[in-house]
Amino acid sequence: MIVKHSGTVVATFGNVLNRQQVGEYLYVNEIDLPTDELEIVLEYEEVIAARKHAYQSESDPLFIEWQYDQTDEAKQIWMDKVAEIKTRYPLPV
Repeated sequence: MIVKHSGTVVATFGNVLNRQQVGEYLYVNEIDLPTDELEIVLEYEEVIAARKHAYQSESDPLFIEWQYDQTDEAKQIWMDKVAEIKTRYPLPV
């Protein structure tokens, strides 16, 4: 995982962190950059691993709930979570 600001690499990580975790790292290391201006670059394998983890911990329980309930509302909640995860971890171009 690579973190850039204005096209310049400011940090690299061996695992995937969320924006808040990156911000905490920068703060602890006295790097004063606004987190909303950071570009987080993930390799394809990192995106797949991050999605897999998010699916298992966030969307799979909702899928099981939908399987139990069989309601349109439960299905939509699960599908919305899947879409959110895909947006959070987009595939690199």
